[in-house]
Amino acid sequence: MLDAFFTKLGTRLTQEIWVKEPSRPVWRKPLVVAARIGWVIGRDLIGGQASLRAMSLVYTTLLSIVPVLALIFAILKAFNVDDQVEVLMLEFLAPMGDQGKEITSQTITFVRQVNISVLGSVGLIFLVYTLISLIQKIEKAFNAVWQVSSDRSIARQVTAYLSAGLLGPLLLFLVIGVIATTLSTFLLDTVGAFGPFRTLLQEANKLAPYGMMIGAFSFLYYVVPNTQVRFSAALVGGAVAGIMWVGLGWGFATFIVTSARYAAIYSAFASLVLFMIWLYTAWLILLIGCSITYYFQNRPHLSPDNGLIRLTVSQAKRLTLILMTLVHRSFLTGDTPWTSRRLAARLGIPPQIVEALVVPLRDTGFVAWAGHKARLVPTRPADMTKIADLLKIVRKVDAQGAASDSRLGTDSTVDQLLAAAEEAEQTAIGDRTISDLIQAEKAQTRKV
Repeated sequence: MLDAFFTKLGTRLTQEIWVKEPSRPVWRKPLVVAARIGWVIGRDLIGGQASLRAMSLVYTTLLSIVPVLALIFAILKAFNVDDQVEVLMLEFLAPMGDQGKEITSQTITFVRQVNISVLGSVGLIFLVYTLISLIQKIEKAFNAVWQVSSDRSIARQVTAYLSAGLLGPLLLFLVIGVIATTLSTFLLDTVGAFGPFRTLLQEANKLAPYGMMIGAFSFLYYVVPNTQVRFSAALVGGAVAGIMWVGLGWGFATFIVTSARYAAIYSAFASLVLFMIWLYTAWLILLIGCSITYYFQNRPHLSPDNGLIRLTVSQAKRLTLILMTLVHRSFLTGDTPWTSRRLAARLGIPPQIVEALVVPLRDTGFVAWAGHKARLVPTRPADMTKIADLLKIVRKVDAQGAASDSRLGTDSTVDQLLAAAEEAEQTAIGDRTISDLIQAEKAQTRKV
């Protein structure tokens, strides 16, 4: 009885969220998009990948927290803003209550005892390496969500990581300090002289930390992934993550930290256990916000079963030939080379799937990314780019990780039929090239 109810409910939800499209009112479309994103996020959480990445980041954080804070503390100390490290950590561990203050005090004590000047070159390299490895782990987690690979060179990675890990905190503390002191003093001395405005400014001042948290999340979602992220998508992900941070922080402080069971079960380890739980919660919020950014940017391509749509082998073949025709035609006519985003819009697929189509073509020497804006150009003439070779690459990519034909069951009649169908396809294609497709299109255009 109960199973039938849930089955009927699931069918109804699927119809409402994924099937009914044409006659929806305008005001329901944002609700449908939100429901679809919530659906795929829930599917990802049930799958467990986000949880595994969050636990991996917790482990990395525990190993690197003291060295990283020591390095950042040493840099900020030169600008007399080192006290902000403790303030920021207290804010981060606020949901843990008194135990958060205790952990902050102990950690800052350890950090102050680390004297970078006596560590020597080896010790300094170790600190920098620890910082880079933490940022690299975060980038890999974000890239995994976006389904992109990191093609940055070692030099670009080191430059980006050092600037994000060393200059980022410094600029953050300086900007927050300047805004908090200058802006608040100016407003309170001028506009705040009027009673109602002063009350309004005081209430707005309470919301400022949440705004900064949303801004910090949005900045990470916009900058860290090794792909083009739209600012609107990063802002949506940052807003949801910021709201989740406030809500789950309140819940953590109310229902977990105030419970006496943890102290009774874990005794002296209660603070450490709670710290690890909050770290896991924080990283999970960060990754969920990144997933929301990813799905919101690709919302026209959402799928209830796979998160995003996937291509069949037939579709991959067709889109690969269209992609190569577009790239060669623009090269021959001198038009602007195609970017990943333009190709995604032209082919009706997400940029990540465009990347999946381009990577094997690039690895086999058919195309290359040129320029800092990553424009796709051909690397061999159109009349030397055989269609059969391109289709062979698609079949090879699809066969990766598949079972060997020699280990599968066989049937002579079935095998003969499929072999004849494959031979007929090869005969139809023959030695045709991308140049033949371009010439055929020109001929059709002249007839029209």
